[in-house]
Amino acid sequence: MRQYLMSALRGPAQARAAHRQALLRHPGIASGIEQLLSACPDSDINDDEEPVFLLSAGWRSGSTLLQRLIMSDSQVLIWGEPYDECGMIQALAESMKAFRPDWPPAEYYYDGTPPADLSGNWVANLFPSLEDLRKGHRAFFDTLFSEPAKRGGAARWGIKEVRLGSEHALYLRWLYPKAKILFLYRNPLDAYRSYARYGRSWYDIFPNRPMFTPTAFGTHWRQLMEGYLRDARKLDALLVRYEDLIGNRPPLEEIESYLGIRIDRSVLGAKVGSSERGGEKARVSRLEKWLLKRAVSPMAKELGYEW
Repeated sequence: MRQYLMSALRGPAQARAAHRQALLRHPGIASGIEQLLSACPDSDINDDEEPVFLLSAGWRSGSTLLQRLIMSDSQVLIWGEPYDECGMIQALAESMKAFRPDWPPAEYYYDGTPPADLSGNWVANLFPSLEDLRKGHRAFFDTLFSEPAKRGGAARWGIKEVRLGSEHALYLRWLYPKAKILFLYRNPLDAYRSYARYGRSWYDIFPNRPMFTPTAFGTHWRQLMEGYLRDARKLDALLVRYEDLIGNRPPLEEIESYLGIRIDRSVLGAKVGSSERGGEKARVSRLEKWLLKRAVSPMAKELGYEW
């Protein structure tokens, strides 16, 4: 009786055991991409494009300044947080989590048999190839981002984002093997203070992931930074510190060399927009600072940011 009750309330024992084993593998975007590369290592997708993915550790970290610097090369158009609250890139990347050594089974993939000959076969699970899956994902980016940029006269395109982590960068690298990836970060207290001037009303993904508190803001910063530092070498990404970017010796030559562009230095001195609202500065209380410090620890201290 207990066995039937447990099965009715929690599901079959065998299914629960298989689920526990699956979770022990820590499935994620990275593991899914790894499985896809293992199962489908070769691709005939034209990979000559070199999009630029500028990923920032949260809001108010200088990403727009770096975006403008890159776009001072007239051949490059960088989209600014396109359809940001929709979480489109995150959703597409999250779909990679399902791929694992025992799924999908090899027999699920379509083998090219004429459709008329399939009616007598088991077709309940009939999948296009992994190569077609990749082409489909890439077609989304090519249609939404590459084609409009080229219509505007840009030879290259890219995306500036403040919500994407290193696993999302792995997904983007899977789609564009020659992509250039920059990871930008700033002192989280300075970033939060600047963010507070805007009213602390933004979302990671609408409506369920608001960034209204210093804890949410700081946790977002720390999680992104953990991934950036862990995966920068694997992704051949360039780490850029905002304080260096606005310092006496900004790393512009390094950025130019990495991206293969020419940067107009005058952009650094040309202020566009302002984080001030009516000349008033937002007050960051002691409690907010404490909550933020707790959320970004120990990463912020390891990077030399203390308050």
